[in-house]
Amino acid sequence: MLLGHTAVLIYYILLSNKVVQTIKPLPTSDFIYYWNLASDLSIYHKGGIIGFIYAPFKALGIAPYNAAWLVNMLFLILVYLVTWFGLTKSTINQSDINQSDINQSVIKQVLIQILSTFGFTVFALWNTGYSGMVNADFPNVALILAFVRFMSLYFESKDKRMAILSGLFLFLAVALRVKTGLALGIMTGATIVFYFGALRRDIRVRVLILTICVAVGFAAVTEIMLRAQSDRPLDVARQGRLQLYTGLLYTETGNMCGRWTREAFDKTLEEINEPLLTVINRHLSVKSKAYLLSIVGCKLQHVIEYDEFSFRELLAFGVKHRSYTEADLEIVRKYEKVEESRVIWFKWLTLIVSLLLIIRHKFKGRNLSYLPVFIYGAFMILHSVFEIQARYMVEPLLWTFFVAIIIFKYETKEVSKLGK
Repeated sequence: MLLGHTAVLIYYILLSNKVVQTIKPLPTSDFIYYWNLASDLSIYHKGGIIGFIYAPFKALGIAPYNAAWLVNMLFLILVYLVTWFGLTKSTINQSDINQSDINQSVIKQVLIQILSTFGFTVFALWNTGYSGMVNADFPNVALILAFVRFMSLYFESKDKRMAILSGLFLFLAVALRVKTGLALGIMTGATIVFYFGALRRDIRVRVLILTICVAVGFAAVTEIMLRAQSDRPLDVARQGRLQLYTGLLYTETGNMCGRWTREAFDKTLEEINEPLLTVINRHLSVKSKAYLLSIVGCKLQHVIEYDEFSFRELLAFGVKHRSYTEADLEIVRKYEKVEESRVIWFKWLTLIVSLLLIIRHKFKGRNLSYLPVFIYGAFMILHSVFEIQARYMVEPLLWTFFVAIIIFKYETKEVSKLGK
């Protein structure tokens, strides 16, 4: 299994390098802002700590697409490490269990690793299309998965160092994307309400809640400091409102519901000096409740059924300064359909695994079985209010999936070892 898991890593490192060296994408749109931020924090209005990540590469004069490839490969390796489980050593006296239990444990461990490797494959395939672009999305997802894995190691070992490391990874993840912190707030609230009784008797739940609160708190302070030192107060104010305008206040049903538009951008600037509550009340008061619900429904349908995969967006975002070549088109034709089919299967698999957890909870009373649903639901709530983008679904899908399989893995004691 380790050989197969490693083969996935090597294959996608080589493939992503081929994609980057063929396309040589130059930064555009948000990506060029992130690249400029690496050498000038005074322009800051979003992106968190991404400027610090790319600053050394830009200082060395590395081309932006090569710098992006190096950064994305480092985070790909991180995901490779945290998604490797293998077969674990027994902590149970095997004289107290029968061979059937041992066999079931082995089958379970093998299944968990197969699922984990498939999830890693989906991440790697998604990442390949964007691997030459300066972006915060995939580093954010990698850090979230590291947080999940190290928190699970703390649950298993009660080693406080694992909890500290998980908190560090979560801080970095939220410091890259503020929306993750908002989703965590919703998820934490749901967890506290649903598992309120467990807060008193289960230290794992208390540590999880505390880690999230501390990590998000430090990330919020980092964001405030970055905004405070910025020389672009208008951009900071605009960014804080723009996703509300594009997501709900100034959008319509149809293909562009919840998407960025020039009209929403201009309207945000036009009303930037008005109190936010006044603006919200004005825009929502002229829309019926039924129409608002239709906008939310339209957005969620686009999010759940999205088809703008990374290879489909590769040329649109990566080739702005020259004409497409046959080599460009060949890469997209070859991998676009592969990515689409894998991601569709992955979405269904995530749903199935999450539902199976809930069913097991109903009959066996497992702890935290509803957590994957809380994670996915938190992001759906965010998407119903704020701007939507296809690539935003990478985070909730992978996060939900890995939390689900980790709960499956650790809900019963491991009883065998067949090697690491």
